[in-house]
Amino acid sequence: MGLHLGWIPNEPGLRPREFERSAPAEPAPDPAMVAALQAALHARGLWSRMLVAVGLFAFVLFGFLSAVARITWGWGVAAGLALCCWLPVVLLALNRRRAATRLRAETEQQATRHAAEVAEYEQGKARWAESEAERIATAPRWLQVAAHEDVSRLDVFGGTGPGRQNMVTGLGWELLEQRAVIVLDLTQDRVADGLLTAAARAGISLQDYELPADLGETPLLAGLGGDQIASLIVEVVHADDAGATAPVRATDLMILKKIVSVLGAGVSMGRLHAALTELLGDATAAGGTPTGSTGAASDVLAEGERASLGALFGDGFRQQVTGNLVRLAAVIEPLTALGTGTGTGTAAGTGPRQPARLTCLSLAEGPRDVAADLTAALIVQWVTRAVSTADDGGIRPAVILAGADEQSTRHLGRLTAVCGRYDIPLVRTFSRLTEESARHLDTRHTAFLRLATRPEALRAAEHIGLERRFVAGRFARRHSVSQSKTRTTSDSVTHTTGRTEGEATTHTTGTTTGQSYSEAEVPRHDQQVHVHVEDHRPQPGASRDERRQDDPSRPGQARARDGKQEPRRRAGGGNGKGQAGTAGGKPKIDVVKTKTWFTAKHESDSNTKSWSTTEETSHTSTTSRSRTDGVSVGEEVSYELVYDHQVQPETLMALPEDQMLAPNIVEAAASAGQPATGDRPRAATQSKLVALVIDPSVVGTAQVAPVSPGEIPAFEPPALKR
Repeated sequence: MGLHLGWIPNEPGLRPREFERSAPAEPAPDPAMVAALQAALHARGLWSRMLVAVGLFAFVLFGFLSAVARITWGWGVAAGLALCCWLPVVLLALNRRRAATRLRAETEQQATRHAAEVAEYEQGKARWAESEAERIATAPRWLQVAAHEDVSRLDVFGGTGPGRQNMVTGLGWELLEQRAVIVLDLTQDRVADGLLTAAARAGISLQDYELPADLGETPLLAGLGGDQIASLIVEVVHADDAGATAPVRATDLMILKKIVSVLGAGVSMGRLHAALTELLGDATAAGGTPTGSTGAASDVLAEGERASLGALFGDGFRQQVTGNLVRLAAVIEPLTALGTGTGTGTAAGTGPRQPARLTCLSLAEGPRDVAADLTAALIVQWVTRAVSTADDGGIRPAVILAGADEQSTRHLGRLTAVCGRYDIPLVRTFSRLTEESARHLDTRHTAFLRLATRPEALRAAEHIGLERRFVAGRFARRHSVSQSKTRTTSDSVTHTTGRTEGEATTHTTGTTTGQSYSEAEVPRHDQQVHVHVEDHRPQPGASRDERRQDDPSRPGQARARDGKQEPRRRAGGGNGKGQAGTAGGKPKIDVVKTKTWFTAKHESDSNTKSWSTTEETSHTSTTSRSRTDGVSVGEEVSYELVYDHQVQPETLMALPEDQMLAPNIVEAAASAGQPATGDRPRAATQSKLVALVIDPSVVGTAQVAPVSPGEIPAFEPPALKR
C-alpha cells in the first residue's frame, strides 16, 4: 500500500444489496386459447339468437299449416326444421364451453406454476437476506484509503490547528508502523501532540524537542565536520534571501571555512561566534563570557587561536568582508547553545539525547522572532542532510513538515528532491494557500483542508474543478464519563396492638293470612228399584192409592198415561249406561265447593354476643449497608453523509475540519468487483470526489479494510422505500 491518506465510511458496504432476481411476473393467459374463446363467444352471440328464432318460427308455421290442413306428417316436418336450426346452437354452446374449459385449465396450471415460482423466489430472497445480514455483520465499518504505490508525497493546504493535528496523528501513526518518523513543526501550534501521546501510550521511543529552548540537546550537529557545519550555516544565513547569488554565498562559506580551519576539531556554534566577534574587534565577547550570555567556558578562544585568526585575516581583507562577518555573527549568535547539551530535558553538559523512533522538533508557542526563523531554517537543512546521508542499508525515516509555507522554495525543493530520490514518504502542510504556496499544486500529491479566506478557496476550487461534486459527512462524537457512588443504611422497628369487641341482637315477628277456595264436580249415581204390580180386578172407583198412582208428578204415572210401559228390569239389574239410555240424558253431576279462611302468627327472638381481643407485637430491625463505586466511559460516533456537494469556494470554506478533500480520491466509475464493500458495479458516470476523514479518534477501534483509490465504492443516496 502507498502513503496513508485517511478513512472513508463504508456506508455502501453496510447497506443491504438488492436481491439479484426479480419477482416472478403474473402469468398471462395463452393468447391462442383466449382468441379461440373470443371467437366461440362471438359466433355464439352472432348465430344463436337468429337460429333459435328461425327454428321457432318454422315450427310454429308448419305446425299451424299442418293443423289447418289436417296433415299429420306436417308436425314431423316442423319438428325436423326446428331441430335443424337448434342443433347448431347446441354445437356453438359446446364449442364455447370447451374453449372456456381449456382456457380455465391452462390458467390453473399457470397459477400453480406461478405459485411454485413465487415460493422458490421467496425462499431465495430469504436466504439472500440472511447472507446479507451475515455479510454486514462482518463487514468493515471504515475503509482506509492509501495513495498509489508510486506516490510517496502529500501536500496539504489549509486547515485549522486541531485539523492539522488530527491529520499528523493519523498519517504519523501509520508511518510509525513501517519506519522511523521525523516531525518538523514550524507552525507553533504543537500539531504533533496527538502523535506523541499515541506513541507514548503504545510504548514507542520518542524525543520531543521544543526549540529554541532545547537546542543544546538536539542532534542537529551530531556527526558533522567543520566544513559541513560551515555549509549548513551558510544555507541558514541565506534562507530568506531570494536574491542571494552564488558568489555571495561562496564568500560566506570561504570565511567560515577559514575560521573552522583555525578552530580545528572542536568546532561549535559558540566558538564560531567567538571567532567572528574576535575578527570584528569585540574583545569583550572574544576574551570572556559576558554576563547573561549562554555560552560555555569551552567556547572561549585560546591565545594561539586568536593569533592565527589575526594572521589569517589581514586588515585589508577584514575590511572587505566586514559586512559578511557581521551577518554571520548575527545569525550564529541565537544558535550558540546548539550542541552544548543544555536544555529542559537533560542536565547541562550531557550532550544530545539518544535517537528514537519518533523525533519531533517544534517551535515554541509565542511571537515569531528571528531566533525562531533561524531555527526553522536550520532544522529543515538538518533533516535534508540527515535523510540524504543516512545509511543505505537501513530504512530511512519518513518526514512530516508542518508549516512548509514558512520556508523558501529553494530549501523545500531540495528536501522534496532528496525524499523523492530515495523514495522516502514526505508530508508537507501549508497553513495558507497563497500565490507563493500555490506553486506547489499538482494533480497527484495535493489535498485540501478547510480554507480560511475566499481567495484561497477560489484557488483550490479552480484547481479541483468548479461544478464538480463530492461526498462529505457530518460526524458527531459524544464522549460521556459517568461516576457513581452509593451509600445506603436502613434500620426499622414496628410494634402493633389491636382489640375487637362486638354484640348483635335479632327480633323477628310475622303474621300470615290466607284464603283457599276449591271446587270439584262429582257424578251422581241414583239407585232405583222398580216394582210392577198388575191388578186384574175391576176398579169400581178410585181409591186413595189409585189417586196416588194417578199423580202426574210420579214418573210411573206419566209414562202410564202416555200408554207406555217401562220395561221390566232384568233380574240382575242394569248398568249405568243402560239406565242413562233409558232416562234419555247425561248422568247428573254433583258440584262440591269448599272455601277456607286461615290466619297464622309467628314470632322469634335471637340475641348474639361476641368478643374478640387481639394483641400483636412485632419488632423488625433491618440494617442494610451497600457501597457502589463505578466509572463508566462511553464513546459514540454518529455521521450523516451528504451525497451531492458542489465544489465552490463557499463549500471549501465550510469543509469540516476533520475531513480532507483530495482531487484524485474519487468513486470507482466501474469495476469488476469490490470485495471490500460487496457493491455491484455500476455504469460509468462522472465520478464524485469523496472527502477523507483524517481524525483517527472518529474511526476508533472499529474494523477497517484497506482500499486503493481505484477501489473506492460509489456513494449513492439510499432509495426511498415506498
